[in-house]
Amino acid sequence: MEMITIVAKFKIKPECIEAFKKAAVVVARATRKERGNLSYRIYQGRNDATEFTFLEEWLNDVVIEDHNKMSHFKTFIDTITPMCEQEVSIEQIMTIPN
Repeated sequence: MEMITIVAKFKIKPECIEAFKKAAVVVARATRKERGNLSYRIYQGRNDATEFTFLEEWLNDVVIEDHNKMSHFKTFIDTITPMCEQEVSIEQIMTIPN
């Protein structure tokens, strides 16, 4: 299985934390319903509440491309961009069969 994991890290302005969390929950709920999404989890830093990490598991590149075109994803990006203190870090990794 080609499963791809995306690790997206966000650094949010302190005054935007609650608004970011609300937007994140909306996009997560919609994304979990998408074809090819295997898992979509959101984490907040324990030592720094302004740091958020999304761990997303996808079936393949095609469904990731489809996700990036979804209106709920585009709305999320438009909503949170002004909340970010720095550019979002996005890394794609793959599971090593073991």
